[in-house]
Amino acid sequence: MKGHHQRWLAAVWLALCAYGAVFLVLFWEDHGPKGSPVAQADDIHCERNWLLLGTRWSCTAIVTDQGVLYRYTSDSSLLTPADTSVPMQRLAPHHFAPARASFTPAPWPTMGAVTLVALGLVGSGVLWQNSRAKRPAVKAEVRRLRAQARWYVGAGVLAFLAAYFAHGLLITARADIWPRRAEGTGVATSCNQDWRYLGAQWRCSVDITAETGQKLTWTMSHSQFTQADIGVPKPVTAIGTRWEAVDQPYEHRFAKALFVLLLVGGVALLVKPAFDLARVRNLENPNLPLRFLPVR
Repeated sequence: MKGHHQRWLAAVWLALCAYGAVFLVLFWEDHGPKGSPVAQADDIHCERNWLLLGTRWSCTAIVTDQGVLYRYTSDSSLLTPADTSVPMQRLAPHHFAPARASFTPAPWPTMGAVTLVALGLVGSGVLWQNSRAKRPAVKAEVRRLRAQARWYVGAGVLAFLAAYFAHGLLITARADIWPRRAEGTGVATSCNQDWRYLGAQWRCSVDITAETGQKLTWTMSHSQFTQADIGVPKPVTAIGTRWEAVDQPYEHRFAKALFVLLLVGGVALLVKPAFDLARVRNLENPNLPLRFLPVR
């Protein structure tokens, strides 16, 4: 197997082991014994969790705890589409789970995740080291590096585009602060599709009446209001100097991690061709030191 093939195999092996570790941890997240109910979850909506290959339900709900509303999200089937109203136990401040027993094979998921991470690091390290044992002929290496440069640049641009959409659709369009208190009422007067996100979201002009009696017009993006909401009053809240709809999907806890990974990946993919082109110049230099010459 060629050296660069082994390096790709090392990256794939590390990614698969990392995914397996995440899968094991998330599959049984927050599962455990029955506790005392202290709150109630209502307004439950569920969809398949494709991060776990559709084997679990990802559900959101509104939890009422002594009159205060919290947005609750479960990605490990603690709630299901069959649930309409569920008593909740408190695991930590602002952290709830259904007050019913759910099976968990602890501590095996955590131990399995640690084992997979160790296997990924060791296996990828061995493959990477083996990939550098043999050096290809200079001309073949130059052709390979030049051919791969354009693919790295294209992949880097795609990673930056994915980061842009992840930020707009998974972070900016979702609430990261709960509970959210209603501080006024908003009525959408006109809406247009937001082509910054290929028309996947709505951008609306909203007339807001604050609790203080102040009236203003605010433009809300990210489908906080849609065309179907025109003329329908909805509660809004002030977040700093801007206004947002109160009822928004809760920001997924991995959204920012995904955004950062895409940014870092994009930078790495764009830096790699620059590094390779420097190697090409060194390989094409007829006065190379002996250590750069191919092994015969």
